[in-house]
Amino acid sequence: MRKIIWFLFALTFLSHSAFAAEKIRVVTTTTTLESLVREIAGEKVSVHHVASPIRDIHQIQPNPKDLMMLKKARVFVHGGLDLEAWRDAMLVAAGNPAFLKKDEGAIDASVGVPLLEIPTTYSRTEGDIHAFGNPHYAIDPVNAKIMAGNIADGFSRIFPESEKYFRQNLEQFNRKMDEKMKHWQAAMALCKGASVVTYHKSWPYFTERFGLESVGELEPKPGIPPTAKHLAGLERMMKERNVKIIIIEPFNETSTPKKVSKDTGARLLNLTQNVNGKKEAGDYFSMIDYDINQIVQALQ
Repeated sequence: MRKIIWFLFALTFLSHSAFAAEKIRVVTTTTTLESLVREIAGEKVSVHHVASPIRDIHQIQPNPKDLMMLKKARVFVHGGLDLEAWRDAMLVAAGNPAFLKKDEGAIDASVGVPLLEIPTTYSRTEGDIHAFGNPHYAIDPVNAKIMAGNIADGFSRIFPESEKYFRQNLEQFNRKMDEKMKHWQAAMALCKGASVVTYHKSWPYFTERFGLESVGELEPKPGIPPTAKHLAGLERMMKERNVKIIIIEPFNETSTPKKVSKDTGARLLNLTQNVNGKKEAGDYFSMIDYDINQIVQALQ
């Protein structure tokens, strides 16, 4: 009897291991993309993300584990544009032919997203210019539906035998997103027109979607550290316009925002555009819940 029990245990363990081994190996650049992949591909995937949710996406340095996971992956999902300046060098270093030859295993989540702030001139004096437009589009839930559609299209192309499964999950995701949007829009209706200042120019998609007015940044230009002269002018403007919110992210330094908050009376909010950037933001929906709840509470 003891041998039979051990045999059944071993059989169960091996069956579980075989099932796990059959999962599609996926690498995403961000935790937000990882969350969307899990919504679409569900239990069929094993996902590794490269960028920490509490680090600046522009400053990531992939490590050996990232390269190893990418080398073994079947699918690579990225934000496109020039969001991840380190992306191409990482792909070359990993050497996975599925992502180097016509991107047959890669999925660009940005396809079809209406972009804001597309530059008309290019000069380093303007700071960190994004040649294709502002790449921080994922914080807009409407764009998240486009991203999820791109992910479903990509998985269906690579694994046509499971297309029905991916499409069904996409439909379920879109239905939930539509319902959540009703609640988010209702919650933010009382905040419409409120002026906000951000640390970096990374929130225009969110502020435009929910009716906030972004009137300035702590950075004088994208990627340029705050200067005393710029902050003095910014504080004068904030007092004149009665700005009540300063939005920063987990990776921003806090000494400058705290000083501006103290000088102007604006409330400092530490929000996130990355799933798991806050403990309350465990998936895409709860991330938006968190950010909106913080804003509504601050303005009330």
